[in-house]
Amino acid sequence: MRAVRLASTAVTAAVLLAALTACGSGSGKSGDDAKSPDAKSASTKDPGSLAAALTGDPKAALAAAALVMQKAGNGKVAMITPDSSQPGGAGTADWKDPGKASVDLTSDMEGKKLKVRVIGTDAYVGGDDTAAPALGGKHWVKVPASEEMGSAFLVMGQMMNPVAQLTVAGQSGKPSKVGEETVDGVRTTHLRAVEDTSVLVAGMTSLSAEQRQSVEKTLEEDGKTLTIDFWLNDKQELVKYREYGDTNGESKAVTVTYSDLGKGAKFEAPAAGDLGSPADLLKLLG
Repeated sequence: MRAVRLASTAVTAAVLLAALTACGSGSGKSGDDAKSPDAKSASTKDPGSLAAALTGDPKAALAAAALVMQKAGNGKVAMITPDSSQPGGAGTADWKDPGKASVDLTSDMEGKKLKVRVIGTDAYVGGDDTAAPALGGKHWVKVPASEEMGSAFLVMGQMMNPVAQLTVAGQSGKPSKVGEETVDGVRTTHLRAVEDTSVLVAGMTSLSAEQRQSVEKTLEEDGKTLTIDFWLNDKQELVKYREYGDTNGESKAVTVTYSDLGKGAKFEAPAAGDLGSPADLLKLLG
């Protein structure tokens, strides 16, 4: 089932989120006290100063961008994957709660246009009236997180979380400035963070030893190191994000784009009365 392959393309986000959680829980601080000096100073700067920060320390720029994206809270997103075996999608993401990013995407799965909706730790697949015949007249089915497909969708939701991506890349990666580039007509600063897979996974104390072993094995199928690219505009907003491992390189990169920050459409969990049986999921996917 092609949708299950989302786990391998999106698992990096789960790794980054776990590292972010570990960093946050270990400090014993909250609010502004938990922020790095660079992050705190960036939050008080005017737009001109933020733009100037892009020419300075890449870690400071990533920290400042994380704060800007956190303030925005939501926006339109699009996931672009290297081939049809790894379905992408476009829609809305909400990351007001950094640990529970939610997404509402339209994705092409098994040749069908379906909706994927992740609300916190719950994942749903469905669509319009065309989904009803397979779901006993309902429009959605809840995918158990304990199943591989459900876990993949939750990880995909976290991959859309720009706050987690920016924060961990700034803290645990080796960021550098690539240069100035234009993305969809917008002038941006291209930053790159290279992360050692084994070192990153080893520091994830919030995961069990078995989970760390599984995550590292999956990640190392793409390479011993991960390259994560960020494109920031002059407002320190994340415009585009891309990640790939050193084994397959850029040809297998997964890209996420962001737009209309703070203007994302509202969405919520499907009504309980509109949920079909999980056993009907295979019928929905054909």
